[in-house]
Amino acid sequence: MNLSSLKTLATALLLSVASISITFAQDFPNRRLTLIVGFAAGSGADVLTRYYGAKLSLDIGQPVIVENKPGANGALAAQAVLQSKPDGYTVLFAPSASMSGGKFLYANLPYDSQKDFVVIAPLLDNGFVLAVSANSPVHSVAELTAFVKSKPTARYGTANSTGIAAAQLYKTLAGIQATQVAYKTTGDAVPDLADGTLDFMFLDGVFALSQLKTGKVRLLATVGSRIAGAPDVPTMEEAGLKGYGFSVWWMIAVPTGTPKEAVDRLNVAFNRISELPETKAFLATAAASPLTGTPEATAVKLAKDIETWAELARAGGITPQ
Repeated sequence: MNLSSLKTLATALLLSVASISITFAQDFPNRRLTLIVGFAAGSGADVLTRYYGAKLSLDIGQPVIVENKPGANGALAAQAVLQSKPDGYTVLFAPSASMSGGKFLYANLPYDSQKDFVVIAPLLDNGFVLAVSANSPVHSVAELTAFVKSKPTARYGTANSTGIAAAQLYKTLAGIQATQVAYKTTGDAVPDLADGTLDFMFLDGVFALSQLKTGKVRLLATVGSRIAGAPDVPTMEEAGLKGYGFSVWWMIAVPTGTPKEAVDRLNVAFNRISELPETKAFLATAAASPLTGTPEATAVKLAKDIETWAELARAGGITPQ
């Protein structure tokens, strides 16, 4: 084959690749998408995922289904997404606790959130709240600390990574001892919290506000910022726990190797959803607020959050289990 023929072949190959890329960009998405979340149906995370899934379907003009893969506090869902074809049609709805804090909480985590995933966009800041039974004699974080110190068999509930980390940091900074009781879902734990079987628990905003309305729980303090649904509830720092506080946020991610055209299309869609007035109103009922950003900015946010979790793990004496 002469030089002229090689040039002709190379040009043809380049045009072919360009044609495939243009076709993908124009066609994506052309079929159903799946949003995978690592928590059970009916959980606070599930409520958020289904809202975004419904809005995404309207934006892209394709069906979107939500698939619940609870287990290992989000790790099973992440693995399921990694095992899927990296084409943008299987998307992870993930909390910062698993993507940023996972390696500080769990030994032998089967994925690296920065190497194995492309983070498409941040979705929302999600409030977490320290709660006790409405019938508890405790009305503040200081009173809870004193109460737990006076009780040799204090117990607290956990149902997710954020709750585990939040409770461990509180125990360390407050200098208290209490026994962890693990539940599959927050919904399973709420009855025990309400009847006083548990002395305290960190609840996600969806459950915290819904249980507050029923009169079953009392909210003592928030993790991170104050929340719109309970503006009078102080933060843990404001309640006297100096050095306490970390953000709880959710993001969308796909496996590394997903075409840029799919990443960019999904980024535009999710940012549009987060900017909708009805999204802001919906999130306010779940103690949350919307976030937007580019994939690049989201990757920077994730990297900074991993550094924050490293400091949190040191301060809270948290070791991978």
